Amino acid sequence: MPLEPALFILFGTTGDLARKKLYPALYALHTAGHLAPQTAILGIGRRDWDDTKYRETIVASLRAAEPAAHLDDTTFTSRFFYHRMDMAVQEDYTGLWDHMIRLETERQLGGNRINFLATAPELFPVASRQIGLNRHPGQGSFRRLMIEKPFGQDLASARSFNESLREVFPEHEIYRIDHYLGKAMLQNILVLRFANQLFEPGWNRQHIDHIQVSVTEPFGIEQRGGYYDNSGALRDMVQSHLLQLLALLTMDRPGGDTPEEIRNAKVSLLRALRPFDADRAMTEVVLGQYDGDSRTRGYLDEANIPAGSRTETFAALRLSIDNDRWRDVPVYMRTGKRLNRYDAKIVIVFKHQPYPGSAKESGRNTLIIRIQPQEGIDLRFNIKQPGMTTAITQAHMDICQSCDPVVPSPQAYEKLLYDAWSGDLSLFTRWDEIEATWTLVDSIRQWRKQLPLFRYTPGSNGPVAADRLLARDGRAWLNL
Repeated sequence: MPLEPALFILFGTTGDLARKKLYPALYALHTAGHLAPQTAILGIGRRDWDDTKYRETIVASLRAAEPAAHLDDTTFTSRFFYHRMDMAVQEDYTGLWDHMIRLETERQLGGNRINFLATAPELFPVASRQIGLNRHPGQGSFRRLMIEKPFGQDLASARSFNESLREVFPEHEIYRIDHYLGKAMLQNILVLRFANQLFEPGWNRQHIDHIQVSVTEPFGIEQRGGYYDNSGALRDMVQSHLLQLLALLTMDRPGGDTPEEIRNAKVSLLRALRPFDADRAMTEVVLGQYDGDSRTRGYLDEANIPAGSRTETFAALRLSIDNDRWRDVPVYMRTGKRLNRYDAKIVIVFKHQPYPGSAKESGRNTLIIRIQPQEGIDLRFNIKQPGMTTAITQAHMDICQSCDPVVPSPQAYEKLLYDAWSGDLSLFTRWDEIEATWTLVDSIRQWRKQLPLFRYTPGSNGPVAADRLLARDGRAWLNL
């Protein structure tokens, strides 16, 4: 069933995000029949293009991606129109409003607009304010704003940006994007927990020993030097992706199934995360930066990185949740670049269950939630070893959700665009969630100058100090 007709305005249409993620997502929505026939996409950029050149670029981008390698459907590309302007210049927006009205009139769109900011972060304030000042929807129509991260550089800048947004947009029209929340396995976490009697009764401090969250990448910063050096692993990954993932994993059961009830439960959990004082920052935070070797450039040799930069490309944390469900259950979190594997997963390690019939200690029950590159669930539990023995061995129940070619999981942006079009805020972050995550990350960053920055070799597990973080508790990172 098609979504409501709308004008989708893509600010930053010539950038990598549009080319690699948004065009394929829009194409998937189109081929699935979700886009109404009159729906149009208006791309905003500074390059001297016309509609023809713009559409040729879209075709080239889609042919480089799957599943659109053999694109020959002009009904899709005919939806696209181009508008050249400088988004930093206030006067340029007058021509944009005129172009939008012409398109809405010609295609009978009814006034529905979705504005997607895929621009450099420094353009967010001016673009969002101009959009908001012109947002007045007609009777029965909607005007929505989708914003890519980063949402601020710290709590103060995030709060200032949010206040300016709220002057021109109500909260229910602001769709703050964390693309990790569009991944199918993250959405599956709530079903796994709350739709299975097998898991939810034991999802607490009485039964779980500890939790590990790992998002590791084998590549470096690629062409993002200017952005990354002002961000680092704490801002780029921990404040957004990893803490959102943790909130879904550990929050209490929502009071209902509405988007607001789900987001209320996430906020309650995020506010229960214990902030870092100086002592905890020194002992429970490990920051690192990748070196170079004979085949790989070190971080300081990457393009657009200033000499002597102390920006971290690796972060490992020991988090504590101060509520009745999770008190005294440590959460270990790590993320980094130039590591030995491409992997995003959660490992839940249950407490040891003694069994008197075996001389050898049984293994711990372990639940692995795989997010990428494959999506799935791996449950490890104890059984008796076959044969004339009382020995215990571990068995696996491994489900690969992304391995089914008949029912493939939608890509993250496909799901996020669909939900924003539908008006479903469940997978988008509310302001108080962002406020809580920045509060935690700022509690680390205030001690940043006192923390050591450990160097690590490309292709390794990261700094040895990250291993010691768990070893002090008698535990180790589990590369399962």
